[in-house]
Amino acid sequence: MPFLSLVHLHELRCATCDAELATAGARSFVVGADGEPIDFAADDGPAEMTVVMICANGHDTELLVPNEIGAEETLSTPDEAPIAGDAVLTEGKTESGKPLGPLAP
Repeated sequence: MPFLSLVHLHELRCATCDAELATAGARSFVVGADGEPIDFAADDGPAEMTVVMICANGHDTELLVPNEIGAEETLSTPDEAPIAGDAVLTEGKTESGKPLGPLAP
């Protein structure tokens, strides 16, 4: 089952306090509110997502996928890419319109 990560092509900073959220080239794993990976079928990939990254000071930065940032399967991301904080899914749907959510236990 594929998992998702965001690829930060540019440095990302908190709009509220300017804390660094991700360096250029870093990846953030897309997880649910419980910290678990997001579940989707290989033949019905994510179409749209809204994720939130939280800085060290607790401020939220919302990102729209794919409008503001790109997502890819984690296997496509080089192992040497730095890891940034997780991106927490707040809403999303697959290409067929099904909701995205955490992996079922």
